[in-house]
Amino acid sequence: MMSRVSESAMGASKLLIRVAEAGERQAIAEVLDSCGLPTDITGEPSSFFHVALVSEHVVGCACAEQYGEIIVVRSVGVLQEFREHDITTKLIGSILMRARAQGCRKAVLISAGRFGLSGHHGLPLVEAMPEALSLSDTLLRRFRR
Repeated sequence: MMSRVSESAMGASKLLIRVAEAGERQAIAEVLDSCGLPTDITGEPSSFFHVALVSEHVVGCACAEQYGEIIVVRSVGVLQEFREHDITTKLIGSILMRARAQGCRKAVLISAGRFGLSGHHGLPLVEAMPEALSLSDTLLRRFRR
């Protein structure tokens, strides 16, 4: 069972966004489960996770799969008590910057629910597979905070 870190720890601890390590698979699965998302964490060579940590505890995660020049961002989840801190935006931004550095030119976000992004960044709620968006400087700036 993952030990919980309280939201009050956000003030005392710095948020860290980074590529997930192999030993964090269980914590990632627990975050996804708490968000009602599938917990099937695959070891596909084209997929990778980024995690958000507070006080060394995983409080959020996002998965991406690379298909040539397109990155598909899916399975983005943040623990309920940390959802008011733009963690989702930072996770997606981190993945998009990595994808662009690896040669991706387009991105797709698959959403199973509302992230609070539509109001903040002009992104529509995704109901079906969306059109791939160009990974332009303008798009990436939307995820920098």
